[in-house]
Amino acid sequence: MNFSRPVPMAPAWLAAAFFFAGIPAASALDPTMGAASLPRGLPGLLAGQMDGMAAPAPSVDAAYRPDPDVRRRLADIMADAAARQGQREAEEMRALVLSGEAVRQYERAAPQLGYHAHDAIDGLAFYLLAQWGVANDHRPAITPAQAAGVRRQAARAFAGVAGQVDTDALRQEFGEMLMIQGAIMAGVHEAALRAGDEAALARYAAMARKGGRALFQADPADVALTDDGFRRK
Repeated sequence: MNFSRPVPMAPAWLAAAFFFAGIPAASALDPTMGAASLPRGLPGLLAGQMDGMAAPAPSVDAAYRPDPDVRRRLADIMADAAARQGQREAEEMRALVLSGEAVRQYERAAPQLGYHAHDAIDGLAFYLLAQWGVANDHRPAITPAQAAGVRRQAARAFAGVAGQVDTDALRQEFGEMLMIQGAIMAGVHEAALRAGDEAALARYAAMARKGGRALFQADPADVALTDDGFRRK
């Protein structure tokens, strides 16, 4: 996945973020975690936008003020989910979340996509791009127009579930979980690309397609990325 502007620039931040302190990114990869934690009804709202033009994105407040206590609670939530793979994976996930490094790396790259820090809609849009991109082994750069199209879809979907994430704390949990999961997926994809590991790329794509079916309510391979966001092929 290349989240830079459409120039020949490798997104080193994606891979670097997940090898700090000796933590291997692949051990924490679970592309179904984010999809499983979405507010009720959100996947259906996203899927409903993939069949043609939609209304303009509504104005919805998705910003939040970060709170360290929320970050600690999120670390517990994500570590518990990662524990399905093993205790080592749970501790690695906890360390990754508590360090804040994944979110900081997202925040450094977000302006290239037209996204922002501390915004749950932007976190959702980033996660959608990462899930789709890894599932499709997408290698070209994501353009600003494509990123904006997905952001509009994310905003429309978020508006339909905003009542379920109506506090700063809930928006932070929602946004940061998706930022972290999206960055892990994009990071391992980029690392495998750099290593020329086609077997790993195929493995990650299969895992992301599994999570993507729940997210898009369709096989991500049957979904195209356009300037209007995601569309069924």
